[in-house]
Amino acid sequence: MTENCYLVKKVSITDTLRNIPVGKPVLFDCREAGPMASAKAAVSRLNGSTNKEVYSISSKDNGATYEILRSE
Repeated sequence: MTENCYLVKKVSITDTLRNIPVGKPVLFDCREAGPMASAKAAVSRLNGSTNKEVYSISSKDNGATYEILRSE
């Protein structure tokens, strides 16, 4: 019996952000990590939980790639 088994991997942006090294900007591609809007939401949630800006996000190409910096 042959079944079609497809492995589905879901990227956890929040967990990914928590594992970013402090002081080193990391570049993400939206095709692999998810859309910039989702990353902005995760950055906002994490910054809101600490009541200070620990994570910052920026893009030079309208969100096709984005860079996230963790300050603490």
